[in-house]
Amino acid sequence: MDTSQDIHTQLLLRHSAVQTSPQHAAMLNSQTNKKFISTIDKTQHPAGYKVTLTGYAGFILARESATSDYQSLDGLLRQLRAIPRSPSANILKGSISTFKLENNAYRIDYRIANGEVVVYNIQLIDKLQKQRDRLEQASLYHVKRNNQGIWQIKAKTDKVSTPYAAVNGQSNNLTKAAWLMGAHLEYEFKNLREYTLFHNPSDGGIGDTWESFRDKMGITTAVTRHFAKVLSNTQAQDNKTQWIAHSQGGVIFAEAVRYLLNGSSSWMFNKGRLNGLRTPDKGKLLDRHSIVFHGNANNNLRSKPLFSRAGVKVLAIRSNDYDMVPNIIGMNTLNPRKIIGSVLYSNHVMSGSVLQSPHTLMQSQASWRHNMDNGPGKGRNGIQKVFNKIETSIASQSRPNYLP
Repeated sequence: MDTSQDIHTQLLLRHSAVQTSPQHAAMLNSQTNKKFISTIDKTQHPAGYKVTLTGYAGFILARESATSDYQSLDGLLRQLRAIPRSPSANILKGSISTFKLENNAYRIDYRIANGEVVVYNIQLIDKLQKQRDRLEQASLYHVKRNNQGIWQIKAKTDKVSTPYAAVNGQSNNLTKAAWLMGAHLEYEFKNLREYTLFHNPSDGGIGDTWESFRDKMGITTAVTRHFAKVLSNTQAQDNKTQWIAHSQGGVIFAEAVRYLLNGSSSWMFNKGRLNGLRTPDKGKLLDRHSIVFHGNANNNLRSKPLFSRAGVKVLAIRSNDYDMVPNIIGMNTLNPRKIIGSVLYSNHVMSGSVLQSPHTLMQSQASWRHNMDNGPGKGRNGIQKVFNKIETSIASQSRPNYLP
C-alpha cells in the first residue's frame, strides 16, 4: 500500500511512536475503520460522538486489552464520546481537527470529521513504556514472517538454530527489535522467512549510552557477556550463522569477540596476550560466524583485527552518509562532508520518523533522499535545506570523494 495516499498512516509515521513496521501499519490501515465498543461501559447505544479506530489503532487496542492498564485506555476512549475537544487535548500545529490526548497511562491521537472521532494512534506514555521496557531481559527469540509478510516473534529459544541472526541496537524494546532487525536482514539477504534475534533490551537512552560506553572501553557488560556465550555455543554446534548488527549491536558484537579472544576475560591482557593477539586458535575461534554491520557504533579500525583473529568474516559495513552513530560515535570517518551532515541531521536520528531517519532503517542514499523530500516526517529544516542545496551543487560538479 502507498502510505502517501493514507492520511492516517502519514500522521502516524510523522508524529507518533509507531509500534510496528511502516509496512504493517499501512497494511492495517487499509482495513475498514471499526467502531470503538467499550468492554467496561456496557451501554448499548451510548450518547455522544461516534468513536472509530483505524486498523492500526484497533491492533494496539486489542494488544493492550490483555494488560492491567487497559481500563485506563478504555476510559480515555470513552471520554472522546462526550468531549472530543477537551481543554486538556493538544491540537496539532497547522491543523484544526487533529488532536492528542493523554492520561496517566496512554496517549491517543485522533481527528474529528463529520461528527465522528477517528483514533489513528494509541501508545503508552513515555514513563510507562520505559517501565515495561526495563522488564525485558537479554534473550534469544525465534522470529518468523506470517502470511502477510509481517515479522512476528514465535517463541523464546535457548540457541541459534537459523542460518541468519541479528542483534539490535539502542532504545529498542522487543516488539520494535523484531520487525526492525527483520527489515535489516531483508535489506541484506532478501526473501527470508525466519531468523533468530538476540534481543538487547533497553535501559532508556542514558542507560543504553552508558552501557555502550563501558563496552567500548573494554568493561564488558552483562548483556555482552550473555551474547558472547551465544556466539561460543553457536560455534560449538557447528552452525554457520550470518549476523546483522545494528547500532549498539555493533558494539556488543565487537566486544563479545574481544572478550572471547581473551578467554572470557574483560582484561585486554590475559595470559600474556593482548586482545587475543597470539591466540593459539587464531582464525578459528569463531569461524562459523560472519557479520554485516548497519549503522554500527563500534570503530571499524579497532574491530577488524579482532574479527580476523577470531575468524569472523565481515561481509559488509553499511551506513547512511549522514548517520551520526557510525560517523561521530563510532569515529568511522574523516570526511568533513559526512561529519558536518551527521551533525546537521542528528535531529532526525534522535526524534525523526522511521523513514526519514538516516539511522533507523538501512536504505540507499537515493531512497533516503526521496523520503526526506516526500516521505512522512518533518523534512529538512532551514539549515538542512541550505546544506542539501550546497551538497547537491558540489556533487554535480566534482569528482568522487574517496575519504571513508
